[in-house]
Amino acid sequence: MKNVPYLRACIKESQRIYPLVIGNGRFLNRDSVLSGYQVPAGTCVSMVPLSLLSSEEHFPKAAEFLPERWIRNATDSNGQCPANDLKLKNPFVFLPFGFGPRMCVGKRIVDMELELGIARLIRNFSIEFNHPTENAFRSSLINLPNS
Repeated sequence: MKNVPYLRACIKESQRIYPLVIGNGRFLNRDSVLSGYQVPAGTCVSMVPLSLLSSEEHFPKAAEFLPERWIRNATDSNGQCPANDLKLKNPFVFLPFGFGPRMCVGKRIVDMELELGIARLIRNFSIEFNHPTENAFRSSLINLPNS
Protein backbone atom coordinates (compact mmCIF):
# COMPACT_ATOMS: atom_id res chain seq x y z
CA MET A 1 0.00 0.00 0.00
CA LYS A 2 3.02 2.31 0.14
CA ASN A 3 2.74 2.61 -3.66
CA VAL A 4 -0.66 4.34 -3.61
CA PRO A 5 -0.05 7.80 -2.11
CA TYR A 6 -2.67 9.42 -4.36
CA LEU A 7 -5.35 7.03 -3.07
CA ARG A 8 -4.39 7.93 0.51
CA ALA A 9 -4.55 11.63 -0.43
CA CYS A 10 -8.01 11.15 -1.98
CA ILE A 11 -9.25 9.48 1.21
CA LYS A 12 -7.93 12.35 3.37
CA GLU A 13 -9.45 14.96 1.08
CA SER A 14 -12.83 13.22 1.13
CA GLN A 15 -12.65 13.07 4.94
CA ARG A 16 -11.94 16.81 4.95
CA ILE A 17 -14.88 17.68 2.69
CA TYR A 18 -17.32 15.14 4.17
CA PRO A 19 -16.14 14.38 7.73
CA LEU A 20 -17.74 11.36 9.40
CA VAL A 21 -18.22 13.02 12.77
CA ILE A 22 -19.07 16.66 13.42
CA GLY A 23 -16.53 17.04 16.22
CA ASN A 24 -15.03 15.76 19.46
CA GLY A 25 -15.92 16.39 23.06
CA ARG A 26 -13.71 15.96 26.11
CA PHE A 27 -14.07 16.56 29.83
CA LEU A 28 -11.07 18.40 31.24
CA ASN A 29 -9.35 16.48 34.01
CA ARG A 30 -7.61 19.59 35.39
CA ASP A 31 -8.03 23.37 35.33
CA SER A 32 -6.82 24.75 32.01
CA VAL A 33 -6.41 28.01 30.15
CA LEU A 34 -7.82 27.86 26.60
CA SER A 35 -7.31 30.93 24.39
CA GLY A 36 -6.94 33.09 27.49
CA TYR A 37 -10.05 31.72 29.26
CA GLN A 38 -9.77 29.93 32.59
CA VAL A 39 -11.69 26.64 32.21
CA PRO A 40 -12.27 24.57 35.39
CA ALA A 41 -11.73 20.80 35.61
CA GLY A 42 -14.77 18.72 34.77
CA THR A 43 -15.94 21.09 32.02
CA CYS A 44 -16.96 19.50 28.73
CA VAL A 45 -15.04 21.10 25.87
CA SER A 46 -16.43 20.54 22.38
CA MET A 47 -14.35 20.92 19.25
CA VAL A 48 -16.42 21.28 16.07
CA PRO A 49 -13.98 21.87 13.19
CA LEU A 50 -16.53 21.95 10.31
CA SER A 51 -15.99 25.63 9.53
CA LEU A 52 -12.20 25.22 9.74
CA LEU A 53 -12.23 22.33 7.25
CA SER A 54 -13.88 24.55 4.64
CA SER A 55 -11.91 27.70 5.48
CA GLU A 56 -9.67 29.36 2.87
CA GLU A 57 -7.41 30.44 5.73
CA HIS A 58 -6.49 26.85 6.54
CA PHE A 59 -7.13 25.13 3.19
CA PRO A 60 -6.43 27.20 0.06
CA LYS A 61 -9.10 26.48 -2.59
CA ALA A 62 -11.15 24.82 0.17
CA ALA A 63 -14.28 24.33 -1.96
CA GLU A 64 -12.38 22.20 -4.48
CA PHE A 65 -11.54 18.49 -4.20
CA LEU A 66 -7.74 18.65 -4.42
CA PRO A 67 -6.00 15.52 -3.08
CA GLU A 68 -2.65 17.04 -4.08
CA ARG A 69 -2.73 19.10 -0.88
CA TRP A 70 -1.95 15.91 1.08
CA ILE A 71 1.01 14.76 -1.05
CA ARG A 72 4.31 15.77 0.51
CA ASN A 73 6.39 16.32 -2.62
CA ALA A 74 3.77 17.28 -5.19
CA THR A 75 5.35 18.21 -8.53
CA ASP A 76 4.15 20.72 -11.07
CA SER A 77 3.84 20.14 -14.84
CA ASN A 78 7.59 20.85 -15.29
CA GLY A 79 8.55 18.12 -12.83
CA GLN A 80 9.72 20.65 -10.25
CA CYS A 81 8.99 20.19 -6.54
CA PRO A 82 7.69 23.59 -5.40
CA ALA A 83 6.46 24.18 -1.89
CA ASN A 84 2.93 22.78 -1.90
CA ASP A 85 0.77 25.93 -1.83
CA LEU A 86 -2.27 23.81 -1.00
CA LYS A 87 -0.61 22.33 2.08
CA LEU A 88 -2.37 22.48 5.43
CA LYS A 89 -1.26 25.54 7.39
CA ASN A 90 -1.93 24.10 10.86
CA PRO A 91 -1.66 20.32 11.43
CA PHE A 92 -4.22 20.41 14.26
CA VAL A 93 -7.06 21.61 12.02
CA PHE A 94 -7.55 18.19 10.40
CA LEU A 95 -7.62 15.37 12.97
CA PRO A 96 -10.40 12.96 11.94
CA PHE A 97 -9.27 10.36 14.49
CA GLY A 98 -8.20 12.73 17.25
CA PHE A 99 -4.70 13.18 18.63
CA GLY A 100 -2.58 12.07 21.55
CA PRO A 101 -3.63 9.65 24.29
CA ARG A 102 -7.33 9.89 23.37
CA MET A 103 -6.78 9.22 19.67
CA CYS A 104 -8.95 6.49 18.13
CA VAL A 105 -7.21 3.17 18.81
CA GLY A 106 -8.48 1.76 15.51
CA LYS A 107 -7.03 4.52 13.29
CA ARG A 108 -4.39 2.35 11.63
CA ILE A 109 -6.82 -0.50 11.02
CA VAL A 110 -9.43 1.88 9.57
CA ASP A 111 -6.83 3.51 7.30
CA MET A 112 -5.62 0.12 6.09
CA GLU A 113 -9.15 -1.25 5.52
CA LEU A 114 -10.20 1.89 3.62
CA GLU A 115 -7.11 1.80 1.41
CA LEU A 116 -7.33 -1.94 0.69
CA GLY A 117 -11.09 -1.92 0.15
CA ILE A 118 -11.11 1.07 -2.18
CA ALA A 119 -8.06 -0.18 -4.11
CA ARG A 120 -9.73 -3.56 -4.69
CA LEU A 121 -13.03 -1.94 -5.72
CA ILE A 122 -11.32 0.37 -8.21
CA ARG A 123 -9.11 -2.41 -9.55
CA ASN A 124 -12.00 -4.85 -10.10
CA PHE A 125 -15.03 -2.71 -10.95
CA SER A 126 -16.15 0.31 -12.93
CA ILE A 127 -17.72 2.64 -10.35
CA GLU A 128 -20.17 5.46 -11.02
CA PHE A 129 -22.22 7.72 -8.79
CA ASN A 130 -25.20 9.04 -10.71
CA HIS A 131 -26.78 11.13 -7.96
CA PRO A 132 -26.44 14.81 -7.00
CA THR A 133 -23.81 15.51 -4.35
CA GLU A 134 -25.56 18.59 -2.91
CA ASN A 135 -26.95 17.74 0.52
CA ALA A 136 -25.52 14.24 0.18
CA PHE A 137 -25.37 13.79 3.96
CA ARG A 138 -27.51 14.52 7.00
CA SER A 139 -26.02 14.99 10.43
CA SER A 140 -27.01 12.90 13.43
CA LEU A 141 -23.82 13.13 15.55
CA ILE A 142 -22.25 11.33 12.61
CA ASN A 143 -22.87 12.18 8.99
CA LEU A 144 -25.25 9.71 7.31
CA PRO A 145 -26.06 9.35 3.60
CA ASN A 146 -29.13 11.27 2.50
CA SER A 147 -29.77 9.28 -0.69
